[in-house]
Amino acid sequence: MKRADAPLTVIVTSYQSPLVLEKCLGSLCAQEEVSQIVVADCSPVNPAIALQPRFPQVTFLHWDQPLIVPAMRWAALEHVKTELVGAVEARTIPQADWARRIVEAHAEHPECPAVGGPVALAEPSSAFERGLYLCEYGAYTPPLPAGSTNELAGANLSYKRAELLKERDLLTTGKWETLLHLRWKQQGKTLWMSQAAITFENTMTPGAALQQRFFYGRGYAANRFGQRNIYYSFMALLLPFLLTWRTTRGKNKRLLSAATLGWLLVLNSAWAVGEAVGYATGHAGEPRIF
Repeated sequence: MKRADAPLTVIVTSYQSPLVLEKCLGSLCAQEEVSQIVVADCSPVNPAIALQPRFPQVTFLHWDQPLIVPAMRWAALEHVKTELVGAVEARTIPQADWARRIVEAHAEHPECPAVGGPVALAEPSSAFERGLYLCEYGAYTPPLPAGSTNELAGANLSYKRAELLKERDLLTTGKWETLLHLRWKQQGKTLWMSQAAITFENTMTPGAALQQRFFYGRGYAANRFGQRNIYYSFMALLLPFLLTWRTTRGKNKRLLSAATLGWLLVLNSAWAVGEAVGYATGHAGEPRIF
């Protein structure tokens, strides 16, 4: 971070990923468009203990209890003063030109409240890691054309702060960004896909990844309608095949092997069961983060 008057503050949500978080902060601190970095973390061990001496310019926020990603992200927003807000996760490393591309895209598209970008996969990677990557970010593998889009990757986001503050009812209740983006689209606003890329580096075990897909699928379904929906609960059981088919087309075929496809089906099945439970109960369960 080289300019105190730079237009971008970056919020990094973090949970038990200290090694990748260190790489993430190293990349962000070298980008002159970034004026401030806020790490929002709820790991059992506060990463500030090890990383604050190396990154004294970074603000570390820590909670002792588990929180979901949006709850930490929107709480950290209270510390942001700049006109632009970036949001990445501690399992990702922004590429060297990430902040510049984010700032340029916002300047070129003042009508867009949100700008995102592609998510690449760190190499070398195992079959499990490729399956998890495709499961989470298969729709955002580079290269992606710049332009308006219906969806943005939850790990590679940026916003105009003024637009975020208009939606405090969603932020204060810790809603996921998908509901925020849906509201903007219903209002006729445009989401923008830029060339600002990040790289995903996995830190989860297979067991943790399966739990993550289940609980995040349950949370997504429970928040989608805010009440029980038995019809959607049954329909969710078709999702493993639909999600896998969508993910394995086009440029993503280069990442596939029999083992990767197997992991992708298993992980998508965990998400589908989570969605089915979320629709059936209308409740997201206790906060979980992975």
